[in-house]
Amino acid sequence: MTLADGREYAFEEWGDPTGEVLFWLYGAPGGRLARHSDPDLWSRLGLRVVTFDRPGYGLSTPLPGRSVSHMAADVEAVADRLGVDRFVVQGVSAGGPHALAVAALLSDRVRACGLVCSVAPVTEAEEAAMAQINQESFRVIREEGRDGIARRLVNLREDILADPLAGQRAHAADAPEVDRAWLSRPEVQRIAAENLVDALRAGVDGWVDDAVSLTPGRPWGFDPAAITCPTRFWHSDDDTNVPLSAVQRLVSSIPGADLKIWHDEGHTAASRNAEQVLADLLAVGR
Repeated sequence: MTLADGREYAFEEWGDPTGEVLFWLYGAPGGRLARHSDPDLWSRLGLRVVTFDRPGYGLSTPLPGRSVSHMAADVEAVADRLGVDRFVVQGVSAGGPHALAVAALLSDRVRACGLVCSVAPVTEAEEAAMAQINQESFRVIREEGRDGIARRLVNLREDILADPLAGQRAHAADAPEVDRAWLSRPEVQRIAAENLVDALRAGVDGWVDDAVSLTPGRPWGFDPAAITCPTRFWHSDDDTNVPLSAVQRLVSSIPGADLKIWHDEGHTAASRNAEQVLADLLAVGR
């Protein structure tokens, strides 16, 4: 579709075309072809799922310098295009803050908001405990700015396009064993490779803007305390992408939000527990 500001914007629909609408926001890098490895999951739950290419990914026009809050207006435009009034929103990993933006800025349209293994603002000490690839990205952004992280991600993109599976293994090199085991599954690797190659087809603009907008200390462009819909988090105590303590602070900033903590489930807990998470989220949104 073409947005009011002239940008091209791409989205995809999955699952039950007559089901309850879920806007599903994926992590970084990634786009509208991200989905669960169980092809029947969303239909089985009676969900009509909409996935997105955030600006700069896949077929969506870049929006340099965008903040996390941009997601709300883009989601609203897609919802209007589809004739959808009320919906549920879920964010996974880097999609988490974007889901919160939708819940905060479209409060009259969001039934419930779920965040699974979500990014959260971290302290200096928490950042030092994160996966090495995240620490290095934050360092480059602070020292070299947007141009610096763009140069770094261009090289990573070339590696991913040449061998998507090698890129996944490199990212998981210092991850918990449970993450490495999940990412070694053929059906998981196939979908991840398809998603990554498509999302990065046009370049790294989307990845760069996600990285910059989520760097610790950068404003997200909305107040989490303004969220009024039921909001639920799920996170593992050994997630090296985002320390649990950071997520607990974020949860405490949202009125009425609650948190389910998994033990030794890693960052890929979102996928292994997807059916129960979605069933719970739908229940609180009704």
